[in-house]
Amino acid sequence: MDVKPNITAGQCERLLEPLLGRSAGYARAIVGNRADAQDMVQEAALKLWRSIASFDPRRSFEGWFFAILRNCCRDLLRRRATQPLCAGIDDLPEKTAEAQDWEALRSSLGRLSSTHRQILELRYFGQCSYREIAGALEIPEGTVMSRLHAAREALAAAYRLENT
Repeated sequence: MDVKPNITAGQCERLLEPLLGRSAGYARAIVGNRADAQDMVQEAALKLWRSIASFDPRRSFEGWFFAILRNCCRDLLRRRATQPLCAGIDDLPEKTAEAQDWEALRSSLGRLSSTHRQILELRYFGQCSYREIAGALEIPEGTVMSRLHAAREALAAAYRLENT
């Protein structure tokens, strides 16, 4: 028995296209570099397309896509953890002031709980609305607001520690 998708291919494309830039920023915040982030966005888009028949139109499309993307990024990080680290000298980034700021921010984010880190990454790197975050994390919007407040305070404290 064939299952018909709840949305058409054209609708899916129209809904997904505006999310691609935002999702690349979110993925980069998780995986740490542009190339892997682009790969994860592409992988998430393919997974979304393959599972479009299971999309529940009562859910936020944006939240659903960002949840798929988050899972793709987590899978990559798990795969990385099982592989030996080896980078050539050409792969190392230049230590510009911007790179150092990014490093301090990443380090500060790394000090946070996964709950705080996820919500900050969705909001600031993924540029998600409260509604989209609520959909991606499957929590009420009120919880998004309170967690964001707590996460911002935790990040500020971690950043102060990092830069003292």
